[in-house]
Amino acid sequence: MHKYRLKTLLNFSGLGLQLIARRCVLGVFLLSASYSSADCERSVYPKSASPELLVSADLVVELLAAEKNAASLCSARTQDLAQLYFWGGPSVTANLARSYDYALRSRKAERWGYELRILHSAFVLADLDRSFSPEEALRHFQREIDSGVALRRDKALAVLNQLSSLLPYSTTGAVRVFKDRAFRQPFPDVDGVVVLAQHENYQRVLVSNAQGMPQLAWMPVSGAHEIPRTEGAIDGLYVQRRSTAGATGAEDSRQQVWQAPRSAPRTGVLLSRFRQRDGSSFESRCTASQLSGQWLISAAHCLFAPDGSQQILSLRYIASPLVLANAIAVSRVWVHREHDPVDQTTGNVASYSGSDIALFKLAQPLPINNPPILAVPLASNPVNWVDSFAYPSDKARHSLWFSRCRASLWQRGEQALSDIYSLDCFSHEGQSGAALLQTISGTPHIIGVLSSRIHNEKINKPIFAALNAGLIADIGRVIANDAEIPVNFRAYNVATILANVAPELLP
Repeated sequence: MHKYRLKTLLNFSGLGLQLIARRCVLGVFLLSASYSSADCERSVYPKSASPELLVSADLVVELLAAEKNAASLCSARTQDLAQLYFWGGPSVTANLARSYDYALRSRKAERWGYELRILHSAFVLADLDRSFSPEEALRHFQREIDSGVALRRDKALAVLNQLSSLLPYSTTGAVRVFKDRAFRQPFPDVDGVVVLAQHENYQRVLVSNAQGMPQLAWMPVSGAHEIPRTEGAIDGLYVQRRSTAGATGAEDSRQQVWQAPRSAPRTGVLLSRFRQRDGSSFESRCTASQLSGQWLISAAHCLFAPDGSQQILSLRYIASPLVLANAIAVSRVWVHREHDPVDQTTGNVASYSGSDIALFKLAQPLPINNPPILAVPLASNPVNWVDSFAYPSDKARHSLWFSRCRASLWQRGEQALSDIYSLDCFSHEGQSGAALLQTISGTPHIIGVLSSRIHNEKINKPIFAALNAGLIADIGRVIANDAEIPVNFRAYNVATILANVAPELLP
């Protein structure tokens, strides 16, 4: 989508150049950190007030090297290692017990450091620490979530979600979940729980209430069925659905996430650069999701400049983590056969957004462990929750944001066009092309691609093009390099794409 509005259609593809200076300063600080004993007064993990949460891969390597000399570890390094093993990282598997051990070693005079206070509450919930009650620990999280400060809220939610991914998961089945330990007040509509602690006659569990917020509950020991957890399952995310000032017609329920669940598709930024008809340059940034080692899915309109020009100077995919070294050229494109950029200027939303899907082949493959599953939207789901991960331009550059929204059918697609669904949440430039995910039988499926935003006297909501059986079959043929020409896609001419791009043109 482009940074202008014509008639009723307002598109949003660019990832804006915001907060670059602040993040650059932070990057310089992190990269300049040393793990020598002479510089052991300060933790290198970002402070609570920092928009960052994790450290870079090179700092992880240095932390692991420092860990080998256990005898010389100072309080700041043990605090760093507590964070490292809580979150995990490159070549590091998250380990809750190990994180807690390092957190204990980092204490001074039996007092917990300020930056570990929220982790301390997580350890209490997990029954590793009994300094105070689980109820008080959860109140700590709730105070952070309700603080009115988005960063505090999102970091607290990130800790809860990471904790939940590290603890046992149990389906409830016929076993009821209760609000009280005496099993007198049933907790309605609970499919699964995170087990915090198990005692002789009951389990203390964590559930998600109607607003997506964590709540303590109790469940009898007998009859519960523990199932293998998909690491970081999307349906385990705790989210906050509350209006944010500035959202018009749709709720801004976006929350920042610093690492997507492993069951979510790998996402990155699709960077397109054009030469417009007047000779000026234009840059479009969309979110793209990886379908296989070499194929991405995103929005078709990301291939066009605002004036409809198709003269692409470069087309690159910047894989997460979003750094220059991870930029990979796109070598081939299949675009929906019915997509025409002219539909944008005429306000033909049904045709424009109903065909706003394209596939992009990378010149070099990227590793992928679990390719996502494609599906038609599940109409029988009465809630119709859908999730997405994207890189909006109104947020810090290259920061990843999660949305959970309700989807409703807005317009049926005719002939080859997709059905169009509207969302009840806010979105912005840069989120274009994001995959919409619906959890079906406990597993997230891609059901569509975020297209545009409808803004007129009747509606002010984002919309997405839904997948259908024909599109799914074609996508499977494209990924498999089937010789048969896809029915619903046409090859897009990328002959003008430059093989090399000057470094200053990339982020």
